[in-house]
Amino acid sequence: MMLFTEQLASMLSAQLPIYQVLDSLTQETLDKRFRVILDDIIGRIERGQDFGNTLEYYPEAFDSVYVSMVRAGMSSGKLDVSLEILAAYLKQKQETEGKVLSAFSYPIFLIVAMISLITMMIKMVLPNFQKIYASFGQKLPRPTQILLSFAEFMNKWGIYIIISAGAAFFIWVMYINTPFGRLWWDKVKIKLPFIGQLLRRMAFSHFLHTMAALMRSDVPILQALRIGATATGNYFIESIILDASDLVERGRSLSMALRETGNFPVIVLQMISSGEEGGSLDRLLSSAASYYDKQVEIKVTTLFSLLNPALTIIIGLVIAGIMISLFLPIFSMGTVVHG
Repeated sequence: MMLFTEQLASMLSAQLPIYQVLDSLTQETLDKRFRVILDDIIGRIERGQDFGNTLEYYPEAFDSVYVSMVRAGMSSGKLDVSLEILAAYLKQKQETEGKVLSAFSYPIFLIVAMISLITMMIKMVLPNFQKIYASFGQKLPRPTQILLSFAEFMNKWGIYIIISAGAAFFIWVMYINTPFGRLWWDKVKIKLPFIGQLLRRMAFSHFLHTMAALMRSDVPILQALRIGATATGNYFIESIILDASDLVERGRSLSMALRETGNFPVIVLQMISSGEEGGSLDRLLSSAASYYDKQVEIKVTTLFSLLNPALTIIIGLVIAGIMISLFLPIFSMGTVVHG
């Protein structure tokens, strides 16, 4: 989408007709689903529909931010400029989310590796040791008994545990996809230790970047506020910002309305207030968004600099514990024999 937007902006700035530009980009698009959407858009434009309004039929590809900025660009006669702003916005959003996802990838890999190793030991290694233990003719050490009991339990009930966990997860997903469930879960998420602050900062970063991009494209502030609220990806924070938009509609300044939510730092509110007073709100909103970007990066670095070593130690201890439990009877037997 980012590449498509950049190419679209570049070709429109060269004064090429939009139908010709879209037709050319459709032929170059590798994603089959997106190509079908672009073909359909071209068909609608041929039938006389407006490009900005046409995008609204495809929310899976073009969200409300995209549609609003295209409409604003068309109404001002500066569609190429709006698309350039939009491409920069998409690039920034992708970079922020990419940093967080890449930071999460290593801990997830460690957890999956630990589960895989434990499963392999229980299924493949432990049965061989059980045959050896059977020939000892003596009581096994307590750690080994615990490990064997756990393995027997998992072999007997493991499939039922997996099915039950899958069913519980399905019910959970269904619940948090309801309006009430999602509002409750999004409120809980931002209050979780460690991860909650990160999610909150990411949500506000997305909101401020969206607001800045929309206002640069001359979208009215109320509309920008309400679209920016949906860009947070968090129903609870969205509801707070929508309450602030109601205050703006009743005559409050943006900085005062956001201050009353009690969720924005003073430094961000001061930046927004300066932007309102100096007539450069879009620029100061962008600066405030950059502040949150730095906060997200700091939080990610701090969180995972602690988490990754902790997970490595935990996995090492678990694997070491299993190995000691497996070999302890053999060591004990050697002691008995030599004694």
